Amino acid sequence: MTVLLRSRSLMRGVFHHHHHHHHHQKKGEFDCVITHSHTVTPLSDWEHDGDSYNCGGGSHDLPASDDLPLTIDDCTKADHSRRVEMAKSRGFEYDEAKGVESILHALTPHERTLLADENMPLRHYRAEKGDLEEAIRKIKSTLKWREEFCVEDIKRCFDDDATGTLSPERQKELNRLAEVIAWENETGKIYCRGYDKQGRAILYLTPGRENSTDEINNMRHLVYHLERAIACTKRNSGREKVCIVIGYQGFRLTNAPPLSTVKHTLTILQGHYPERMHRAYICDPPLVFRSFWRVIKMFVDPSTLEKIAFCTGKEGKIVLERDFDTLTTERQAGGTREMREFSSREFLFDTPFDHTFDE
Repeated sequence: MTVLLRSRSLMRGVFHHHHHHHHHQKKGEFDCVITHSHTVTPLSDWEHDGDSYNCGGGSHDLPASDDLPLTIDDCTKADHSRRVEMAKSRGFEYDEAKGVESILHALTPHERTLLADENMPLRHYRAEKGDLEEAIRKIKSTLKWREEFCVEDIKRCFDDDATGTLSPERQKELNRLAEVIAWENETGKIYCRGYDKQGRAILYLTPGRENSTDEINNMRHLVYHLERAIACTKRNSGREKVCIVIGYQGFRLTNAPPLSTVKHTLTILQGHYPERMHRAYICDPPLVFRSFWRVIKMFVDPSTLEKIAFCTGKEGKIVLERDFDTLTTERQAGGTREMREFSSREFLFDTPFDHTFDE
């Protein structure tokens, strides 16, 4: 087994299903605690969202919860130095405090209400390595997308309206979304289970279990799990990034999604969730995957490629054991014991949004 480390970082969410608890955490300004000690420098995250029933609404009117961990920044000093150098090489000044202030100033009052959380401008500024104009353009695009794609509804579609504040029509809309995501999740092709050694949620993707050809519903299903993984990380460790483990059991080229779906997925991951991925682990890909990878690689941003680890054989096992407690991960992530079989219904309907399966 060889391991190709192009590595560094990836995903997110915030709410509770049938238990109807809405945990939201206090955060400081933009000077987060830097406590990352990993040997591979992470460069990317994603974004947080709040808890308003308005489609695309933000989280600013929610009470903060005192029992959540402090926000921890996954950015190391080496990451910061690298960003400063990259910005300088492109003729930009890199100043995170000024950058965030400028981004906020560029947003309209309505756009500010759509911010996923207070660190969203910082993540976009970091992702663009000091290119303020591009950071502003992209965060505006993301805010528009979040509102139009109804990310807030996707996050809470399994939530009971215990207070009876929703109209029957509104509840029907959420129920329809829940039906879509439940059907897409029926085979367990994506779900959150456990954490890495630093407390980041692990998002398992198994392309061989693909059961849908509906591109939009596929994206809704993906966004639900990105948001949920981020929520789990936030509650568990106060961090902002997630890990993705892609396993290829049962994968055939016939399972490969259309190119349009691949490009749509990358647009969401890279464009709308910057600075959210810690690392993606592609585990034991079959030979047939090489042809598929040669095609999709052309659409993957270089900074994302750096965060992808191809894990095969003994070297791959070393990487997985370094990053995960293999007593708590699934076989495809180097797990050393049998895990309870995934139950989609239990995960979606009976487990709080900010908890992983079997937690």
